[in-house]
Amino acid sequence: MDVAAIGADSRVPLVALPRLVILLSGMSLKGGDMLGMPLRYAATAAAMDVAVEMHVVNQSLALLRHGAADAALLGHIRQAVALGVQIFACPVALAELGCGADDLIDEVAGVRGAASFLVAGLEPGARFLVF
Repeated sequence: MDVAAIGADSRVPLVALPRLVILLSGMSLKGGDMLGMPLRYAATAAAMDVAVEMHVVNQSLALLRHGAADAALLGHIRQAVALGVQIFACPVALAELGCGADDLIDEVAGVRGAASFLVAGLEPGARFLVF
């Protein structure tokens, strides 16, 4: 079905586009090679034309501070973003870390809370992954 035709005619059913919403909660700088895994899943899904959002919460947000990520992790982040992955920081985690959005790397698309995570993940065609 031609995506441009969706909604142009009320008889054409709306089709839910695939969406992957990733919650990155349990990762830290001590994670070693495990840190790249959620980003590889995100990049792979984005390369498959899936809309991907990654919401980073809790202490995992420390990974996105300027200077925190090593070259390998930063490479994974940049590859995912280049493929269309949107990375969002949790406002509560920012407050807990005592930092602001300006303290995060440029690849972070913005700050979004729990409600936006749930709204994105509960849309038709959406799936959650939690790391």
